[in-house]
Amino acid sequence: MLFQPDIAETVQSAPVSLFRNDVLAGLSSRPRAIPARWLYDAAGCALFETITTLPEYYPTRTETLLLDHHIAEIANVSGRIGTVIEFGAGSATKTPVLLNALRPACYVPIDVAGEALNDAAARLAAQIPELEILPVEADFLQPISLPGALPGRRLGFFPGSTIGNFAPAPAIDLLRS
Repeated sequence: MLFQPDIAETVQSAPVSLFRNDVLAGLSSRPRAIPARWLYDAAGCALFETITTLPEYYPTRTETLLLDHHIAEIANVSGRIGTVIEFGAGSATKTPVLLNALRPACYVPIDVAGEALNDAAARLAAQIPELEILPVEADFLQPISLPGALPGRRLGFFPGSTIGNFAPAPAIDLLRS
């Protein structure tokens, strides 16, 4: 098994001043908002996973159906990929479809929720033991360092409802970056 957990600082150990600054800035802005990274501790991740299974929550089901339906085309257009980098990997429930189709040598899931990230990486390592998995616990809205010497061409994978946490202008900025 090639799973290598990242030991980066977790959100829970972030300085109180960072949390305070985010809350004050978010509540002073219009519309008011607090960065979603503060919601994804173990309880927040479990709650979100439960929400995604509710009949009223359609994004996960829709994304999974779209991915299943278009995976051959995605693989064809992507060509040979050495590394898949997933932004906001969460539980990585949709990821095996992509990884099995592309067969990269390396997978780099990025997420702010360290415990959930490592759990997802361990599950994927058991499913695809030949895949090198290098989880990165980080807020991808900030500059981050990827693990060194990633093999081959890289493909960024950004599924999920994360984009819905942003107003239109910041969402566009995120996608451009």
